[in-house]
Amino acid sequence: MVNAIPHKLLKRADYYSCPQDLFLLRGSFTISEQKVIATVTGTLKNDITEQTKLVVAFGDSNVAALAEPIVFDACTGSGCPIKAGDAINQKVEFKLPDQLPKSYNTVFSMANSESDILGCFDFPYSF
Repeated sequence: MVNAIPHKLLKRADYYSCPQDLFLLRGSFTISEQKVIATVTGTLKNDITEQTKLVVAFGDSNVAALAEPIVFDACTGSGCPIKAGDAINQKVEFKLPDQLPKSYNTVFSMANSESDILGCFDFPYSF
């Protein structure tokens, strides 16, 4: 005999997907020779502190990770913290991970941890 307690399974947020209620950011991109220059803009409902990171993650259509996320500080210098509702405008440059498939999603997240995402957007890419 097995004892089981019925419970509701909740899908947790993670860096490889963007929950519908968190599409609070936008971005523009330049991609050339495996190098990406991205500008992330928007406003969030929470403060961005020194703990907050801008995470760039790569996933497939099933939200499985395709590479290690690339992590940047979201708040540095004299402009920290960025208060809730204030404009965000952050430019980052990075190299694409090797051996990405021909179709993948790039998810940009402002997050305090993998389960504490403040805002995000995704960018499906195919070539």
